[in-house]
Amino acid sequence: MRISTSTGTCGSVFWTQKMYYSCEQAIESIAKAGFDAIDLCFVAYGRKGLPMDAPDWRDWVKRQKENCDKHNLPVTQAHAHYYSVAESMKFTALDWEDNIGRIKRDIEAAGMCQVPWLVIHPDSVNDEAGYSRKKSLASETERFKRFGELAAKYGTGIAIENMVDHLGIGYGRRFGCNAEDLLELLDKLNADDIFGICWDTGHANLAQVNQPAAIQQIGSRLKALHINDNRGEKDDHLLPYLGYVEWTPLLKSLADVNYQGDFTYEIHNFTGGMSPEIHQQGVEFSVLVARQMVSEIEKGMKEK
Repeated sequence: MRISTSTGTCGSVFWTQKMYYSCEQAIESIAKAGFDAIDLCFVAYGRKGLPMDAPDWRDWVKRQKENCDKHNLPVTQAHAHYYSVAESMKFTALDWEDNIGRIKRDIEAAGMCQVPWLVIHPDSVNDEAGYSRKKSLASETERFKRFGELAAKYGTGIAIENMVDHLGIGYGRRFGCNAEDLLELLDKLNADDIFGICWDTGHANLAQVNQPAAIQQIGSRLKALHINDNRGEKDDHLLPYLGYVEWTPLLKSLADVNYQGDFTYEIHNFTGGMSPEIHQQGVEFSVLVARQMVSEIEKGMKEK
């Protein structure tokens, strides 16, 4: 099983919001650390004023793919643009058009990079009574059908990510926070050659999901991972074992379902506070942790 990490692992330093490392530098750091593959975090480079927001964004994407090839890092995963629930509550029609357009751009970019699985967040719909699962499922089915048509056109797949209920900003329930929501959505889409699931271990921990049971339920539809940890209060995106995720049964469940995808980190807050002087050592340490965790999964597969 390949180990991989998001380019977001090499983003900021000293907890600043400003991007410190360029995508080119992130690719070089990840290769040097010893990862087998890479997750291009398109969303990190696609906000207003950043490279993927520019008119020549296709040229930029092409350069990043060439850079990954130069460092022998297959781009096996990527992350599409997303927006928060709080942001979307204030969206105008033009805002919606802009944000959906950014996701469509990232689907094309994934095709350019020959990415097997582009991770996209599901959305939620409220009615006068608040969160509506029925309306959310119907809305997301139509939205992802349109995304799926583009994905088929550009030769990529879409992995729909599990989300988190309440994060303390008052929006309550949210669609896609459990395996049942995601699996019913996949059933409605009825295109398992295009759609799968990305399981975010940190989101599931916050949502208090029984992760081994959920992974067993998802089974072969599990196509991608966002491996990260937290302490049950915030979406910390820490290195495994620095939070409260119970890793031993989770790794066993990945072995039990014979998970065939990459072991991919999303741990930007593990490295995000480090100084430039020790940042590379932090990335390299994360490789040691990933190798050990993968060895446990592979051992479990052999013992089945």
